[in-house]
Amino acid sequence: MCAPRRGLCQPFANADSRDTSPLAATLKRDLGVNSLILTVVTGTIGSGWLFAPYFCARIAGPASLLAWVIGGVMAFLLALVFAELGALVNSSGALAQLPLLSHGRLSGFIGGWSAWISYVSLPSIEVLALLQYLSSVLPWLTRDVGSSQALTGVGQLVAVALLVLFTWINLAGISQLARWIDGLTLWKLVVPLLVSISLMLIAGHWGNLQLPVPEQQNTLVDAIGSGGVLFSLLGFRTAMDLAGEVRNPQRNVPLAMGVGLGLCLLIYLVLQLGFLVSVPPEALQQGWSRLNLSAHGGPLVALATGLGLGWVATLLLIDAVASPGATGMAYLGISARVSWMMGECRLLPNALGRLNRRGVPHWSLISSLVISTILLWVAPSWQEVVSFLTSTLIIALAMGPVSLLALRRQLPNAPRRFQIPCPWLLSGMAFVMATWATSWSGREALEGAVLVIAVPSLIYALSNAWKGQPIELTSGLWWALYLGLLILDMELFSTGQPLELPMGWHLAVLAGLAIAVMPLAVNSALKDASPHALTPLTEPTGSPQST
Repeated sequence: MCAPRRGLCQPFANADSRDTSPLAATLKRDLGVNSLILTVVTGTIGSGWLFAPYFCARIAGPASLLAWVIGGVMAFLLALVFAELGALVNSSGALAQLPLLSHGRLSGFIGGWSAWISYVSLPSIEVLALLQYLSSVLPWLTRDVGSSQALTGVGQLVAVALLVLFTWINLAGISQLARWIDGLTLWKLVVPLLVSISLMLIAGHWGNLQLPVPEQQNTLVDAIGSGGVLFSLLGFRTAMDLAGEVRNPQRNVPLAMGVGLGLCLLIYLVLQLGFLVSVPPEALQQGWSRLNLSAHGGPLVALATGLGLGWVATLLLIDAVASPGATGMAYLGISARVSWMMGECRLLPNALGRLNRRGVPHWSLISSLVISTILLWVAPSWQEVVSFLTSTLIIALAMGPVSLLALRRQLPNAPRRFQIPCPWLLSGMAFVMATWATSWSGREALEGAVLVIAVPSLIYALSNAWKGQPIELTSGLWWALYLGLLILDMELFSTGQPLELPMGWHLAVLAGLAIAVMPLAVNSALKDASPHALTPLTEPTGSPQST
């Protein structure tokens, strides 16, 4: 047991007690269910809607609609798992909390680090997307590098200024952030639908849907992974990341996940259909895979301009500021909540666990700003980064099904306002789909993600061994087995490798790998929930229950 220090490492609250931890006294529960749903939407509809329909169409043609449906099913299954976990552990930065709670400190570091790496990269990606679209009217923001665009020196300064603005808004507190998100997200709900319907009605090349799908072997899975489908749909997790600042989280977190994800999937399907039928047939004479909409700005602006729809192009440029801007602003704050939680539980330096007088993790926010700024100088193309981030985030989310089953055993009497039926079946399916998704992002993306996770994790383990501090090594070794098998599979059975398998067989191998690892992972959990986590189970005394 750790000594109590501002809520650090508090033991798991009894199911019948009220949470009186200092965490409850410092984090402000100012978010209602409507704001939380809009936060999920703004975390889901960012730069993805500006780029994913184009890349999905190039990869899969009309089959991209099916890719969104399959990706939606995968996201909903993962969301079900995390809805129960979010109803159980209602603290901000929960993706760092869950593996620590069920499997100890090494697993907590691996899961939290994976989530933080993907989160802290997102503000940079959103700012890059924002400036790339604006370059159609402000060409001095970007320069052409081969077939892609990179920021100019002035563009990089503008990007840094935007990140500083996002940080300032986050430092004002969660209620101020919610006001910005509420206003911007209502705009983000309307504009994609308006653009999609306008393109369908004005262009309406419905014959495009009859064109053959590109003949590559893995068109569907490539669209889901590297095309941006999963990247765009995994925003449901933001409800968990802010759960410590939500009123009545046991009800509102699962509700926000389901409603927000459903709204976003509908919008993406309409948007993809609108894009497919608005491409001029002459641009598809060589097939979908040769479609090229690379004019200054983004693909949708190039399409609208080519169709003579100047007002649509103008609307897109306005939204190019609102959508990625709101998403980048939200994820800058969310990444800080993850590193804050890790700092509080001594998985990262203690300074990251400090809060300012507004209840905001200011040092964590500043560290996220610094890392996001550095990434502006090293980020390659949007699509390549999306593949890497999807792989990293899916690895973090793969912990969810394992932790759910472990916590069912460790905390059988803990209050759960939402529980999934058939937990072993649904958790197993979610774990299999997460395993598939890691490979669908591509071999290079998976190898990069594992490297970025493994090296810091090894440093963390060696550092604690040097200090003589236990890290529950046995409970965390399943990660090494799981990630090692994923890399081995990609080196042997993926496209272009010595023992390349047809897609069906490869999916079967990955499913077998997941089914074999999952019981080992669940059974390696701690006997009792870790006492080193911040775990408010019930509403703090006196907190409002209204939505």
